[in-house]
Amino acid sequence: MNETYSGLQRLSETREFGVADDDPDIRGWDVVAGTQMVGEVTDLIVDPAAMKVRYVEVDLDDDAFKLKEERRVLIPIASTDLDATAKRVIVTGLQFAQIASLPVYSSESAAGETSRPRAARESYGDTSRAAGVADNRREDARLTRAEEELHVGKRQTEAGEVRVAKHVETEHVREPVTVQRERVRIERRPVEHATARDITIGEDEIRVPVVEEEVVIDKRAVVKEELVITKERVDETETVEADLRKERFDVTDTSHLVDSGAASGTGRRKS
Repeated sequence: MNETYSGLQRLSETREFGVADDDPDIRGWDVVAGTQMVGEVTDLIVDPAAMKVRYVEVDLDDDAFKLKEERRVLIPIASTDLDATAKRVIVTGLQFAQIASLPVYSSESAAGETSRPRAARESYGDTSRAAGVADNRREDARLTRAEEELHVGKRQTEAGEVRVAKHVETEHVREPVTVQRERVRIERRPVEHATARDITIGEDEIRVPVVEEEVVIDKRAVVKEELVITKERVDETETVEADLRKERFDVTDTSHLVDSGAASGTGRRKS
């Protein structure tokens, strides 16, 4: 708690310091407390002597706090957590009502903190856990170059289906069949040597049954053929196309002081 509040500066107002390489620049991120919207990070308040970020300057949301004019407050960096995926600053050390009661912050109020360190600590709390800042006064400055790479993956999708079914068709067929039928043949023959006593005159009748073969039709289902259905995998080669972005270094050397070989292959060289 025995820290000095003098000499604090907005990060945007100093060229000697910048956000450390391993820390995200949270300026422009939304600030929330629980599920309530608080505002937006407008700047970072740094301690040049310690090279640490002490506070987050927040422009309070007009609708959330029912404000009629712009109001900015300081929230200690130690009272926040970062959600880098959603690009949000989550206030954990202060309640929503406490944030509403924080004093208005301006560059003049920052300069006045040297004369009232106790009031500053009571309003903004402990800032012993602070984020680091990078010293832009170093001799070596670094600029990274990135480019997109094409990564091709595969996934299975349904391309369609093959339906195999059967239906019934009726075919009219003819087939010759040999059948036997009995026929009655009558012959007249003369009778010789007949005696009168063997002859009887009267009515008589002879019945001769006639037999014939009848065609009987019988139908039976007989398996004639079968379909064997299988699946197989085949490999086909497809060509994919995509536009990839690459960062290139543009070195502007108006004084002709840059070693021309040091920048070769990294981009265009301007002079």
